[in-house]
Amino acid sequence: MFLVEEVQDADKENIMKMPDSWKAKLEAESTHTTKPLNTMTLLGVSLVWGHMLSLISIWMLPLTLLTLMAAYGSEIEKRQSR
Repeated sequence: MFLVEEVQDADKENIMKMPDSWKAKLEAESTHTTKPLNTMTLLGVSLVWGHMLSLISIWMLPLTLLTLMAAYGSEIEKRQSR
């Protein structure tokens, strides 16, 4: 029983701790923003042109709308300051 307690105490002392510099980076607000034109937007615009030029069947219209909705939803905006 005594040996088990020694091992548990040793494990508590050797636990890896996150450096304070990492904690500061994790708690900081993100400043990442994306450009308004991403890959999904380009795909959606290409599908729209395909429909306009009658190169794509009308049955693919739901795919075009879903692509444009996904492109709009995947934009990352800068967080508002608190």
